[in-house]
Amino acid sequence: MLVLGACGSGAAATCPVAPKPTAPTQPLLWKAHKGDGPVVWLYGTVHNGGVGDVHPSAMKAFESSPRFVSELGDTDGDPDKLRELAIIKSGKGLDQQLPPDDWYDLRDALRGTKTKEAELARAQPWYAMSLLSRTLSPPPDPTMDFGLAKRARKARKPVDALEAWDVQLAALADTVKIPDLQQAIHSRKTFSCDLAKMRAVYLTGDLETMTAIVVIPQTHNLVVDRSRAWLPRIETYFGSGGAFIAVGLAHLAGDEGLPKLLETAGYQVERVP
Repeated sequence: MLVLGACGSGAAATCPVAPKPTAPTQPLLWKAHKGDGPVVWLYGTVHNGGVGDVHPSAMKAFESSPRFVSELGDTDGDPDKLRELAIIKSGKGLDQQLPPDDWYDLRDALRGTKTKEAELARAQPWYAMSLLSRTLSPPPDPTMDFGLAKRARKARKPVDALEAWDVQLAALADTVKIPDLQQAIHSRKTFSCDLAKMRAVYLTGDLETMTAIVVIPQTHNLVVDRSRAWLPRIETYFGSGGAFIAVGLAHLAGDEGLPKLLETAGYQVERVP
């Protein structure tokens, strides 16, 4: 999901960003278990972080776990399904749905990319937002969750997914609408700054501030619904030796996050100090 806070009206380079902490910080990591049974670790990730941002305590838990689990595992999405969900098949395109100024700003922001203007005009709002975010602030390659999956494969650990690509994209397509795309367009000049500040806060382990950043009202119900859908699958790992589960931090934060859901289900859950 995009972070659309404001940090000034200038370019990202002019925005102050907190330095990377040099002292040990509390990881965004939770330990869940029942009695002396297997441990399931829950680790919160951010989409603009890489493996180098994984806290040492979390990496230790990852290395000791018999299995790695993330939202999508390490499978590639089906390009045909992606194309089907990404394109407006009939009706008005973005060039007609957006106010002219917003359309021109979006078009100009993506000028120089592989996306042609005619293709952009037929893009679904979620896909156009994705193109915009990747252009303004390219994510690390690999991202945190895919980097951990790669390490798990190298260590011959099983890698599982909590949901399929098309399920996640379909949910995103149902949630992101024209007003959300407009907000992203209006925030484009500070987008890189916002992400950099979020990463800096993430590295400090400040859960309260990160919760305020990642728990977004317009996507909250989607996040909670997906977390609840994952719960039965997650519970199976308590009976199969445990697992290290890495998901977006929004799924772990707040009173409806996975730690609280597992606690309600009778598990002992604590944030790692």
